[in-house]
Amino acid sequence: MNDDTPTPTESRHPIRVVAARSGLTPNLLRAWERRYGVVEPRRSEGGQRLYSDEDIERLALLKQATDAGRSISQVADLPPEALRELVAEDRGARAPADLSDDRVDGALTDAWTSIETMDSDRLEADLRRAVVTLGSEAFTDRLVAPLLRTIGDRWHSGDLRPAHEHLASQVVKRVLHWMVEPARGTGDGPRAVIGTLSGEHHEMGALLAGATAALEGWRVTYVGQNLPAEDFGLAARTVGAQLIGISTVNPLDADGVLDQFRVLLDTLPEGVEVVVGGRVAPDLAVALPDARLTTVESLAAFREVLRNARDAED
Repeated sequence: MNDDTPTPTESRHPIRVVAARSGLTPNLLRAWERRYGVVEPRRSEGGQRLYSDEDIERLALLKQATDAGRSISQVADLPPEALRELVAEDRGARAPADLSDDRVDGALTDAWTSIETMDSDRLEADLRRAVVTLGSEAFTDRLVAPLLRTIGDRWHSGDLRPAHEHLASQVVKRVLHWMVEPARGTGDGPRAVIGTLSGEHHEMGALLAGATAALEGWRVTYVGQNLPAEDFGLAARTVGAQLIGISTVNPLDADGVLDQFRVLLDTLPEGVEVVVGGRVAPDLAVALPDARLTTVESLAAFREVLRNARDAED
């Protein structure tokens, strides 16, 4: 009797299946193949790439390694067993931060107490301590981002006075600048221009995005708030940026937001990607579909875009 069970080394999976199983985008997968030879897919009679189970496992491990902060150039040549050991080591090193729910809740409680009593010195000490105890990703994603959303919601509802909001915002800005200062202007990482468009005066999202990019090894040119759309393209061209990051919470019909994004795309240097975060990002993706425009709904999603773009440049 014939055994038709496929072997792990049989090349039979198209690139869409590989992308879904490994978590890589098809574009990034092709870039890794071309530049680093991470796998060698076979071709069907029609010229379609076909991958084996072993190829998929290797690609998934490489994605986990780069998600942990490693450059693809550092891990592309590792043999399978060494790659598995490295991924397991990185996963183990991240475990304490994954178990920090109580610590995050405690840090949020401490921060709120300092905000409500308007104790800026204590708030800054609370936040700096949280950076050390939680790590930069948990600090930005699970403490500062929710804290700022709640501050904004309570301010708009009248439960928090403007003085409290201003105090908290200034302290958070100082702590974010303190976090990224060691990485500022160092290394040879890719460049990003980050800020907000004209009429957008809420810059905390942009500051968080800038801090996230800097901690991912990007050289960030932070252009601040309320900048005309065409100036983003000018800044990107001047510094040689690969990416423009924009944070916006204004509705698309406020201050001509949608028209500003059209102007930005019209003046965008070739090869530059625009990444937009904020409350209106999902609406923008529907209103202005463009291959050069990526919308994200969280810092974690933005971090994934940064890592994929950086690895494609390596």
